[in-house]
Amino acid sequence: MNKKGLIVGILVVLVAGVAIWKVTSNNSSNDVAANVSEKSEASQGEDSKNGQANKSDQNDSDKANQDKQDSDNSSNNSSKNDENNSGGDNSAIVSNIPGFTSENGGSSKSGKDNSSSSNNGNSKSDKNNNSSNKSNTMSLPYTIASTGMKVTNIGKYSGKFVENGSDKSVSNVLSIVVTNTSNKDLQYGEIKLKAGGKTATFKLTNIPSGKSVLALEANGMKYSSGAGYKYADATYALTNMPMNSNKVKVSTSDSKVTIKNTSGKDLGTVYVYYKNLDKSGAYLGGITYRVKFDNVKKGGTLSQNTKHFSKSNSKIVMVDTEK
Repeated sequence: MNKKGLIVGILVVLVAGVAIWKVTSNNSSNDVAANVSEKSEASQGEDSKNGQANKSDQNDSDKANQDKQDSDNSSNNSSKNDENNSGGDNSAIVSNIPGFTSENGGSSKSGKDNSSSSNNGNSKSDKNNNSSNKSNTMSLPYTIASTGMKVTNIGKYSGKFVENGSDKSVSNVLSIVVTNTSNKDLQYGEIKLKAGGKTATFKLTNIPSGKSVLALEANGMKYSSGAGYKYADATYALTNMPMNSNKVKVSTSDSKVTIKNTSGKDLGTVYVYYKNLDKSGAYLGGITYRVKFDNVKKGGTLSQNTKHFSKSNSKIVMVDTEK
């Protein structure tokens, strides 16, 4: 091979080597780029999951804020009730409840606070399945878990039987004092106790947050000393009772309830719900009374005379409108 041919051959080899190096280098770069891209997508996926978790946390925060708002609304509703009524609504002093004798001496603080077994908090019923307290004997005060209801006293009541609206005179009727310890209003509650093979039922309606009620046994069952009443079951529904003060202005005089439609539109039917108080500040009876106003026109004022309302002893707890 001559010198010229040798030089050409060397050049060909060098060119080929450079080409091969470039291809290898490009492939390596592409692999690195692919790895970076996959890592980037993986990170983006994790960030997305983190974003979803943060969103979930935000939802929990929103829910907490909503619960606080509901609580604030409940407090506002109670304040509105106070503005609409002159009757007191303080924590019940059991010894001051007319006609009621408590089997634990009239004190709402005696005994350790025993609680029934807790459910998941979403159920609207609570059955005591606490294996450590199989007898379910009630040591007062007795909190029924997740319902907001606390039984502070058990005893007997003599006076008007208010639970069915008859107001007939009764004596020694089995009765309990219950406090709504929830931050919401107790729209409906039912508590069942057992003693001597019999079941006693107490029905509660529209008990504002933090307030107490003297509930008479729904069928007028007599109190039996030493019966050893045991908790059996409970159902409940919690809510924030509306006052609709932006739609309806309520005023009272003696036994008369008057509404004025301030909504700027026809409201159809309007219901005003009220409960009666005793001297202790507790609501007398689980019963809630209702005044119905039909065909409430824009700007209209309507009045109703009632059988049970008293300006000094009654409290409006809810105002509901059809529209």
